[in-house]
Formats: sequence, structure tokens, C-alpha cells
Amino acid sequence: MVVLAGLMIFIAALWPAVTLGRQAYENGLRAELTGPGHRQAVVAEVVDPARGAGWQARTVRWITPGGGPGTGKVVLPPSAPAGSHTGVWVDAAGRLTTSPQNHAKTAVDAGLALVAVMSGVAMALLLCLTGLRGLLNRCRDAEWDRAWVLADERWRRPRQP
Repeated sequence: MVVLAGLMIFIAALWPAVTLGRQAYENGLRAELTGPGHRQAVVAEVVDPARGAGWQARTVRWITPGGGPGTGKVVLPPSAPAGSHTGVWVDAAGRLTTSPQNHAKTAVDAGLALVAVMSGVAMALLLCLTGLRGLLNRCRDAEWDRAWVLADERWRRPRQP
């Protein structure tokens, strides 16, 4: 009976788990969007020369999707001289943004959300079952003690003087 109740609770937890996983997946799909109206890859020209060794934030300029000029800072290696070209990602307004999310990350995030909810439900269920087991053991021990008292009263031999 307890196993059946646990199974029913676990199955009932599928709905919020799938809902959260689906929401994570849809958010990931939005983060993957590219093309007109979303983030786009454009070619930018490096404006300032490298100063010193190591990767540095350098000024680049590009043509926005709307046709206007755009400038911003991008971290580049010292091997990129002024006047060279590099790829950058811009949003619909032409501002620098991050690259789109990989679809594998979207799928993993959705799966992790589902697993996290189901794991949380499983842990809560195990804690409840452990508590129930302890309570039932205490009741059985008390019943056992009462049975021994009754048996002792019924079957005890009278003491002989």
C-alpha cells in the first residue's frame, strides 16, 4: 500500500517536472534564435592597435543590421592587428551581444530541470517513507511490549514460598 502511494506521488510529480523542463527548453530555444529580428553574426573591423601582450578589450566597428554604424569593445588576441576583421554577434538593435546558445545546451538544461524536480520529489518521498517506517516500528515495539505483559500475566507461574 505504501509503495502504491509512493508510486502515485511520483507519477503526480511528472506534471511539474515536465512543465519545468518544457519551460527550460523553450527559454533555450529563444536563446538559440538567430537571423533578422534576433541576434546576427556580422563582420567587424578592429580599430585600435594591440598594446602589450595578452588578450585585451579592443574597439571594433561594424555595420548594424539596420545599415547604421556600430562600435564597441571586444576581447581580442594581440595577433589581431588594427584593420583586421573579426566576427561579432549583434542584437536586432545592432548592439554587441553574446553568441547564440548551442542546442545541445538547451536539451541538457531541459533534461536537468526535469531530473532535478523528480529527484527532489524522490528525496521528499524517501524522507516521508523513512519517517513512516520509524513511526510504524515504534507502534510495533509498543504492541510487542503490551503482548509480553499480557503473556507474562497469563502464563506466569505463581511463586512458590
